[in-house]
Amino acid sequence: MATDPIETITVDLEIYGIPQTPDMPPMTDTYLHVRRRQDGSAQRAVLGLPAYQGEPGPAGPPGAIHKGDRTTAQLTALGTSYGQAQLNWAYRNTDTNAQYVWRGDGWVVYQNAYGLKGDKGDPPTLQPGTVSYDGAVAGDAVMEITGSAGGPYALHLDLPEPPEGPVGPPGPSGSVIDSVDVDGDPTDGQSLRWRSADGKLHWFDPPSAIEEYVVPPSGFPAAFDKASTVTRQQLVAVTIPAKTYPYRFDFSGGVDVKSNAGHQIDLEIRRDDAVSGAIVGYGKGQDGEGWREVALRAHSDVAIQPGSTQGVVEPGTIVDLYLSAVKKAGVTLGWGYRPDLAQLRVRLTRVA
Repeated sequence: MATDPIETITVDLEIYGIPQTPDMPPMTDTYLHVRRRQDGSAQRAVLGLPAYQGEPGPAGPPGAIHKGDRTTAQLTALGTSYGQAQLNWAYRNTDTNAQYVWRGDGWVVYQNAYGLKGDKGDPPTLQPGTVSYDGAVAGDAVMEITGSAGGPYALHLDLPEPPEGPVGPPGPSGSVIDSVDVDGDPTDGQSLRWRSADGKLHWFDPPSAIEEYVVPPSGFPAAFDKASTVTRQQLVAVTIPAKTYPYRFDFSGGVDVKSNAGHQIDLEIRRDDAVSGAIVGYGKGQDGEGWREVALRAHSDVAIQPGSTQGVVEPGTIVDLYLSAVKKAGVTLGWGYRPDLAQLRVRLTRVA
């Protein structure tokens, strides 16, 4: 083997020691590679050293902590009370848009750290579209935008009438008393009745047993005979107190009268006045001699049909009734009366 080198490579190595503490692992498997090209030019030298992960280093200084916006006067006042506990607290100065950072003993100011607020943009461009219900187009919406330049803006929509939906399930039963179709409040025992005048149901006292007023024979005057010139004699007066319901009169009963041939004695029941009041009851006598009973019945000068108000006594009305004997025919002879079995029965018939 030849002992003379065919090439000489000169390598300068600088090796530095790395300080190690006693608790570090030993540095092992160290190697050094020196390479060259075939043309003799040097390429690269590589030194391999063992590596290991060290312990975490000490914590660095805290970053800026943004605390909000303040004016110059407010920041000046804060600087008189802040200490190390507020280190790196940062604020935006709303007067200058600078950033103030507390360094522990004073403020560090970064001028123009915040940009100015830009101009308001143009209002949005909107146009109405169609309105659909369950996929079916109901029509176009009418839209209006109101508001000054820069806003705020209000959007108003006028939607087309929606189609009628299917009938829903029956709701819970409501109270008849609270219904909008019922007028007023009931009292004990009242029933409802329809009134076409206002299209509502009204409370009323339902018909019950007929109220009746009876004047017996003892309530009539003593028997008498009248001269031919006397044509009228009052027999009975009855006062009917005010009622809470409307009604009409019905009468029955009779009185014995005596007359002669060519003479006739009738009975009249008048309302409110014994002579000029409206006739509500009548008894027609007969032409003949001797004693005859004249029977009483209700009377009306006009036609009455269901629903008519003719002859109705309204609630709250007091009525005075007068029964009189009246000579209707004959002028030459007198006439007489007797209370034997005389009777006046006044019935109040309720009007629904």
